[in-house]
Amino acid sequence: MSKRFKFSLQAVLEQRKRVEEQHQGVVAERQRALGESERELEHLNGSFARSSQNLRSDHRTLDGEGLRLHYAHLQFLNRAITAQIHVVAERRVALDRARLELLAASKERKVVEKLKERRHETFVQEETRIEQNELDDGNARRFGRTAKVGGVS
Repeated sequence: MSKRFKFSLQAVLEQRKRVEEQHQGVVAERQRALGESERELEHLNGSFARSSQNLRSDHRTLDGEGLRLHYAHLQFLNRAITAQIHVVAERRVALDRARLELLAASKERKVVEKLKERRHETFVQEETRIEQNELDDGNARRFGRTAKVGGVS
């Protein structure tokens, strides 16, 4: 093959790859943020469970002020858990949105890659056809010279 394949939309393909990589970075960042939020929620739930258990076990020995402090702490943890549940839900939605955007970017890249593959196949077929024509022409000339020299008609 004499010519090299050159894809006219290579710059578009590279741009779509960069966009897809950016979306991958966003998805990774949002997954990390969601993981942190979920770990914080687990920590708060654990603190609430431990504080509840401490309150139940120490209930008889606590005075009025101690009970008030324990209940206030449990209310604080309950509000923090509720707020953290909202944070986790928001981050899940953000992650889902980022995944959809990544999927769309991936599809856009694949469309251009598929076009490149098809154009490359067409290029290879055309180059093969040209080579075959050149071989056929060369063989026909050789056969023509042999026929004239050998007396074959």
